[in-house]
Amino acid sequence: MSHHTRRIEVGIATVSVMNVGDIEFRLSDELVIPEDKQDAAITARLEQPARFPTQCFHIALPGASVLIDACNYTRSFPPSSPYFLPGYQPPPGLVTQLGEQGVRPEDITHLVITHAHFDHYSGTTTERNGQMVPCFPLARCFLGRADWEQSEMQKALQDLHSQDGSTLGVLYQRRLLELVEGERELVPGIQIIPAPGESAGHQIVRIHSQGQTLYCLGDLYHDPVEVEHPDWMTSWADFNTNLSSRQALIQAALDEQALLTAAHIAGIGCVEHTSSGLKWKQL
Repeated sequence: MSHHTRRIEVGIATVSVMNVGDIEFRLSDELVIPEDKQDAAITARLEQPARFPTQCFHIALPGASVLIDACNYTRSFPPSSPYFLPGYQPPPGLVTQLGEQGVRPEDITHLVITHAHFDHYSGTTTERNGQMVPCFPLARCFLGRADWEQSEMQKALQDLHSQDGSTLGVLYQRRLLELVEGERELVPGIQIIPAPGESAGHQIVRIHSQGQTLYCLGDLYHDPVEVEHPDWMTSWADFNTNLSSRQALIQAALDEQALLTAAHIAGIGCVEHTSSGLKWKQL
């Protein structure tokens, strides 16, 4: 198995965390920090370029093979991308990393797209014989309806050669895409939960088996500093909605002593109370 993949057992479920490639940016360029809460030491760290993984997740359960987000790294982060790392050699792609675990593309039964930012669904289709086709041909794909109905998305879908048209548009045309409103149980033990704010239709996934729980958080958080300071968030997020989603997740995670994974926070963690407040603890 690639050293870019980490596996953990959650009851009878096996969860694989797969990094398909690192990106680089300064958190100070992305986060809005209230002026009255800025701290010189923290601000100095946020102003330094830092590397972040781009992670996808696979859940293996008897009778179900669930993928959460599907990123094609080179498609998402070409040299023109502000997150591009010159000279960087990314890990094996998502399909290769799945294959190293014995998972074939046609084995995937469900694919949850946490939200409609391109690095979370650029790997849902691939070019074959001059046509864009689904990478996971038998998977039912799930996207928040509110993301799909955004005017920018609907405009982009009109162009079959656009990022959205060549991915989500293809899935929709082939009747593989389902639009989700509210909570949705995919199979016993795996549940989609709405967590809007990062985008209007942002959703997270809860895995619960034999008394153990893990949440896949998408972009609810991008860095542990946002757990410690829940009112620090990206400039494009809806502040009140995102804060409410974060508060609901933290309460549930503490109550359930849940494990947590996020697209751009390496590996697996959890949240704990400390004398100075909430902290993300890396496991």
